[in-house]
Amino acid sequence: MSRAFIKKIIRRLVWKATKKSVMQVLTPRCKRDGEPEYGRFTPSDIERIIQQANLNVEELLPYLQNLDNIGNYLNVYVSLVDLAIYRTLVREGLSPSYAINLTGDINWQLGVNTSGYFQLKKNLMALKTGEPKDLTGKFLEDMLKFPFGEPGYQVDFYQDNNTYYMNIYSCPVFDFYKQFGKEEMTVCRKVFCTYDYAVAERIGERCRYERKHTLSDGDEVCDMRWSILDTPLT
Repeated sequence: MSRAFIKKIIRRLVWKATKKSVMQVLTPRCKRDGEPEYGRFTPSDIERIIQQANLNVEELLPYLQNLDNIGNYLNVYVSLVDLAIYRTLVREGLSPSYAINLTGDINWQLGVNTSGYFQLKKNLMALKTGEPKDLTGKFLEDMLKFPFGEPGYQVDFYQDNNTYYMNIYSCPVFDFYKQFGKEEMTVCRKVFCTYDYAVAERIGERCRYERKHTLSDGDEVCDMRWSILDTPLT
């Protein structure tokens, strides 16, 4: 099976799952943040948004790098779809801040809807170790193979006591967004780059994620810290 064919399948599956996520997120939401007097998204609104987002995806595809690593390609394509949705929502008249919030919610809902693969891996790892620190380490190491593998991601990963240090110096999603302007980079930072905070909670109730620097904020590194606490987060 060729890489080109696999990438085509990825695009189809991601878009199918994204359409479902858009419907789930927008259906109960107001057209203006916290202002129900302006109405909520109707089925026809949502269908129009999906159709326009699909057109935006096609316009953005020429900017998608020809990445050999399938995991790298998956991440960048998902982030491309994020940008397509954001641009659609702004075109609908939403404020940029509200459009970013909704895009982030759609991105997270997509992750929830497609989390079966990673949940299965986590469950299989848990059969070998029930220790939260070891389970977190194995999960992160596996993530560095797929989808955060080389050559797109250049990562320094190590452990010190109850904390795993993950310093990312190269990121294909960041490289994709560098082709655009400040507004698009803000979408990257506030949608894709904040995803990990909630991921930590999904890894385990005692896992805390911290980061002081981010490539999308102009820094030289994403200095991710995954710590295992003595007691669960409240």
